[in-house]
Amino acid sequence: MSGGGLPVPASAGAMQDGFRSALTMGRARIRWVLVLAVVLSLMLLFAVFGSEEDSSTRLGRLHTSASGLLGLNGKVGSRPGPAGVAPGGLSVDEALTQDFDPWVKGSGRTNLTYHSHFNQDDLTLCEDECDAFFPGLWKEIDRSVEFFTKKQQYNKEYLEFSCDDGIWTHARVVIYNNRMYLKYYQQSDFTRSQAALALLHLAVSTSRERLPNVEFCMGMMDWGSRGKFSLDRAPDLEDVWLMPDYGWWSWPEHVGSYQELREKTARVEKEVGWAKKINKLMWRGSMRVGTADRESLVAVARGHDWSDIKALDWGDPSTQVSMEDHCRWKFHGFPEGNTYSGRLRYLQNCRVVIVTHEPRWLQHWTHLYNGDWKSPDQNIVYVPKPQGEGQGVLVHDGDGKASYDRTWERLPETMDALLADDAHAKRVADNSWTFFRERYVTPASATCYWRKLLWGFSKVQKYQVDLSGSETSYESWILKGMKGTHHRRDENESRNLSDAEEQELAKAASYEILRRATMEREP
Repeated sequence: MSGGGLPVPASAGAMQDGFRSALTMGRARIRWVLVLAVVLSLMLLFAVFGSEEDSSTRLGRLHTSASGLLGLNGKVGSRPGPAGVAPGGLSVDEALTQDFDPWVKGSGRTNLTYHSHFNQDDLTLCEDECDAFFPGLWKEIDRSVEFFTKKQQYNKEYLEFSCDDGIWTHARVVIYNNRMYLKYYQQSDFTRSQAALALLHLAVSTSRERLPNVEFCMGMMDWGSRGKFSLDRAPDLEDVWLMPDYGWWSWPEHVGSYQELREKTARVEKEVGWAKKINKLMWRGSMRVGTADRESLVAVARGHDWSDIKALDWGDPSTQVSMEDHCRWKFHGFPEGNTYSGRLRYLQNCRVVIVTHEPRWLQHWTHLYNGDWKSPDQNIVYVPKPQGEGQGVLVHDGDGKASYDRTWERLPETMDALLADDAHAKRVADNSWTFFRERYVTPASATCYWRKLLWGFSKVQKYQVDLSGSETSYESWILKGMKGTHHRRDENESRNLSDAEEQELAKAASYEILRRATMEREP
């Protein structure tokens, strides 16, 4: 007894305790069931509305995730399938004796269009996505395929000639089973060759689709070289393959990582906006390369209120402007260098008006420029060609030889028209931003282009690619250099060129152009 109350049988007390315990456990289970229900609901919402992926594919993946979470395939946290089963539902024995293709065949996304959402930094886009998001980008690839189909057979003899034609070969590359190998490597000036190979390896290693087995050579000089994967070409040089510029990876000597540069330019653009930009034509650059074109620009712009054109002196900090701070001007003059100028893709990461002449050297995306003043899609401004007779301005080539040039003669009237119509100038800048920065010069576009280029090359390659064992995998090369004692990376570190070396480089470029203009096209 207790206190004067009635005695409680021991068995009844035990029953009450058991009931309370069961009730507590039941509530706990209910709470966990509710939590899991909320989690599964959120997963379902994200799966259904979060992407353009096929709904049956998403729901199937959701079922697998939910089954693992709830322990429907075993205990909570156990693997979702039976032990001893390899990917594809094969047993381990079957997987070891049968071929299993791990590569996807397309993205699985339906109804893809130019306007479908894509991540500009997504390096894993499949071919169908690349075709939808970057229409027209493959023009140079198609041109090269047509040339090497109709005019020049790309057989093993031609490969050997291309790789050893006396004009700098910096890498002989093999892509085999979606892996990258080097058969030969020669250090280029600066870090061009390392950056170009890093970009190619990025495109190969991030591919979700099978790539073709190919073998080719790359050249890093300022002009296209016969049969090679090259940085640029003159319009009449057909026997080259244009690859993305090394700067899509990094240009550490002057700019740094491409993706970091994009982040920096975005911050500047958010800070200044269009109205606060400096209302002048800006250019900073070396006079050691592309001397004639740059001298002409400087001379024509001199004395005008809209001009902020200055030669760059690396010893004078007052003449230097960081690449991201170029976004603070509305207008940018763009002369070429020895051949092309590497700054263009950086300027296209700013919301600016690029004022230039029609390109004399082509890169893999320059055909996308729209300089039509009457077009609502104009994304660049071309200075009109000179009219009538005129002397032009005094300029000098790389050898110091004097001549007169009229390329920039009509720049003043071009700038007057832009300054008089700010709405037109803003539209050109906005078009450049959305067309180039947001699409055709994104990291995603570069990896898409590289993979498309490999497939294009494979269509004309007339030899089988195999590994002999003497190749060096890219992963080993970046750590130790080439196998054996030759072409080690540390034997020739990148360096800046002296004035004399720059002049010799320009002479070599001129010689190559002349040689190609007079030589027979057959190997």
